[in-house]
Amino acid sequence: MNTIQFDKFEHDHTIIDKYVKSSAFGKNKLVYAPLIIGIGLLCFLAFAIFEGLVETIGIGVISIISAIVVICFILVAVINRSAHKKLYEETKMAPVCIAKKVYGNDRYNNYYCIYSTGETRHDSSFINKIAEKIFAIPTNTNDKIDKEILDLFKIDFVKPGEFAKKLPLAFTDGVAVWRRQFALGNLPKDAQQTIEDNDRQFCVVAIVPENPRILTEQFS
Repeated sequence: MNTIQFDKFEHDHTIIDKYVKSSAFGKNKLVYAPLIIGIGLLCFLAFAIFEGLVETIGIGVISIISAIVVICFILVAVINRSAHKKLYEETKMAPVCIAKKVYGNDRYNNYYCIYSTGETRHDSSFINKIAEKIFAIPTNTNDKIDKEILDLFKIDFVKPGEFAKKLPLAFTDGVAVWRRQFALGNLPKDAQQTIEDNDRQFCVVAIVPENPRILTEQFS
């Protein structure tokens, strides 16, 4: 992808609208309180029903809990809608960043990828250099920064939806570089092959740096 293509994607209002919407969830951390409470109470209700405990607990209590669940999910929707509106008003462009597949688990189709969101976001050589530095770290290192990097890339792959984490600035020469898991195996086969053919690089839209989305338009 060249500079003209990057600029076209970053200032395309259709792209901005699409990725603001998908990036807004979790922007306001307050959304997690009613979300967790709602899911927890919903699980409790399901358990009570399947275990035949409704009469033991009481219809009144069940009704109150059900009402709280509904209120919680309404709050989630309201908070998320507000976050989306605010993010849309603040977003003048959709930063398109070159990401690189670093380590992966082919069984679960989850892969650690890195990307930069600043002035180096279009620099494939820079992101390759950071990847090479990661690959060069010995497993028995005693260096504090190297150990921190290895911990960020440990082979567990249990949270493909987690927010990205920033690599230590001392390791990246002061440039903000992020690590995030992506379920690349869920992409169409031809898109996966395109990534492999492109030196394991692809583009993400990082309107929210810690919550980037794969730019699916790059494969069309």
